[in-house]
Amino acid sequence: MRAWLRARLAAVEGSMTILTTGVLVVILLVAALGAAITGVHLERNELQHAADATALAASQGLDPAELYIPGDETPVTPSSAREAAEAHLAAYPFDPSRTTGITLASVEVDPDGSVRVVLTARTDPPLAGWFTRGTGTSIPLAVDGEARAR
Repeated sequence: MRAWLRARLAAVEGSMTILTTGVLVVILLVAALGAAITGVHLERNELQHAADATALAASQGLDPAELYIPGDETPVTPSSAREAAEAHLAAYPFDPSRTTGITLASVEVDPDGSVRVVLTARTDPPLAGWFTRGTGTSIPLAVDGEARAR
């Protein structure tokens, strides 16, 4: 029995099958990792577009009480900008299949009228979303958009 086992282990027959299988597994894992990273990047880009659009809407959220006051102050106040940003974000057409928990983290208004908006969310990558959803380890995303009223 030992001699047969030694002879079988020393034989080169079937070695290519094992090597080919191992290489194919590594190639498939690399392709799956690339797809997951690309999916997360695409979700981040979509959130970035939403942040830019929300910042633009917030920069146009003028406070009527501040509109006719003389001076160089911007008629956009933090409260009017946040209100406009929340209204825009509520109407924005998101695809909630992989990205969830989209929130308006902050709205800042500079004296020159620039509005900076920060959005946060969580996403599940393709091909591994079943794992991240099951374990509660979704990938956090945070993006900021900036616009200025003129």
